[in-house]
Amino acid sequence: MSWRPWLEDRALRQMQGLPSEAFDMLVRTLARICEDPFDPVFSVPVPPVPGRRVADLGDFGFIEFIADEAKGQVRVYHLVWTGSDHHIAAIGKLAPCK
Repeated sequence: MSWRPWLEDRALRQMQGLPSEAFDMLVRTLARICEDPFDPVFSVPVPPVPGRRVADLGDFGFIEFIADEAKGQVRVYHLVWTGSDHHIAAIGKLAPCK
């Protein structure tokens, strides 16, 4: 199966002011995840939501996503960035996959 990345509106809003190094890490990570979203080297499941996964972005933070097999999309719902000016707290629950 061929996978495509999809950033939900919430994730796009969380990218505002993102440093270029963090953006590069996000792109590289999504490229690896789109090769195989279930590869345990790049992401791990996060119970209790079926299909919910988290991927580490090194020192920059992490992303939460669902591999939407019906659409062939890696749907990123949440980004958490660390750092003095770019910290976004993890608030709320993951939106259901549509």
